[in-house]
Amino acid sequence: MNLREFFKDHKIAIIIFVLAVVVRLALFFAYLSYHEGDFIATIRGADGYFEISENLIHGNGYSDDLPPLYAPNSLRPPAWIITMAFIAKLFGSYIPVFIFQLILSALTPLLGMYLAGKIISSKYVPLVGLALALEPATIYSNTMVVSETSFTFLFLMFVVFLFRYFDNQTTRNIIWSAVFIGLAILVKPTVQFFPVLIPLGLIFIYRKNLSPALFRHAAYFVLVSMLVLAPWIFRNYKEFGTYGLTSQAAYNLYTVLVPTIISIDSGTTYEAEQKVYADILRARGESITPTNGDKYTSESVSILSRHKMAFVKSMAISVVTFFTHDHMLTVLGYGGIVVPNILEKPALVLLFTDPMELISDIFVYAGTPGVLVLLGRLVWIAIALLFFSGVWLYCRREKFSPFALAALLMVAYFAIMTAANGFGMNGRFRIPVNTFIFTFAVYGFIWARELTKKFTPSHA
Repeated sequence: MNLREFFKDHKIAIIIFVLAVVVRLALFFAYLSYHEGDFIATIRGADGYFEISENLIHGNGYSDDLPPLYAPNSLRPPAWIITMAFIAKLFGSYIPVFIFQLILSALTPLLGMYLAGKIISSKYVPLVGLALALEPATIYSNTMVVSETSFTFLFLMFVVFLFRYFDNQTTRNIIWSAVFIGLAILVKPTVQFFPVLIPLGLIFIYRKNLSPALFRHAAYFVLVSMLVLAPWIFRNYKEFGTYGLTSQAAYNLYTVLVPTIISIDSGTTYEAEQKVYADILRARGESITPTNGDKYTSESVSILSRHKMAFVKSMAISVVTFFTHDHMLTVLGYGGIVVPNILEKPALVLLFTDPMELISDIFVYAGTPGVLVLLGRLVWIAIALLFFSGVWLYCRREKFSPFALAALLMVAYFAIMTAANGFGMNGRFRIPVNTFIFTFAVYGFIWARELTKKFTPSHA
């Protein structure tokens, strides 16, 4: 196949890939200009990834400490950080790291199109790819060398091989699926339960046609994914005296979710309560590690049990935020554009309780960057409504599909698991499953368009 034929056969994918690269570079150069051309200041996130990679390069161990002591880091798993350090060491610069991440980010819409094609008609798949290429939180996350881009790429590669397994139950497909979920966990432990949930899901899906091969494949998935994780688990045992992936769960419970539910019950601000618990840690002279993680988990659960209604409210708010957060304040703020909040209530609440006030607020913001925040929020509210209507219609209209079932369960998993971030929830937690949200939203949009045509008088 020559180049012309290749472009003809894959022109939509190529156009979406190029578009993804262009918009990501455009936002990056805008941020670079704001940071006065300082490349490192632009790509350096606040989560310690850059600092750990620098310490690895300079032989200071797996630590985010800048001055000596170089205490071992227990929050950030190693797959992306070691990759960063290897590329930066090899080329003597973080520019190739950024380019590598840019390529991964631009490939994500193509993976999303492949997966969407397993659920909806192929003629609507480009709409999913276009949405993934232009989604603001995804574009923003690509700017900094943090975990979202690499995790999303690895997670979607896992889903690609899982979907291929649905088509063809081969050992190769299940093993590659396990490898990629193991690597994804070593970037971000959000999906650490998948090595158990996926085999159970396979047994459920094929429960009417169980076979020794299926049980072998389920066992392979568990074994291979655990083999990928084993070196890091052993490292944590050597460093902290306990087997485990990370102290992230205990850290999020104590420093994010607990302050959220306390602020709900006491009427204080989330930021003020976060400071209280940060001060407690400081006074105790310790940080949350795998060694003391169980203690802080137990303490958090004890506090949550005394604030049950606040916990329920927090979970509900977080799930709504998961589906509707636009991330635009963060996108604008990183470029130095500060948008004052004049909304007395969330935009979603105003939309249903006082739409005229919402319209008034939009006019106040019109002509300022703040209008992007409001429009972004309204767009995501619309996408969320289209998603849920699309799910309902799909379940009523279509035959059972393991692809659709897996996609919906993954969306539900991320919505529930990331709710532990309380008021820290934002659009970046949705990025790995945006593919499936957009897929069902497109399905809902198609139905809405058909309904509109049905009730629109013909002018022929």
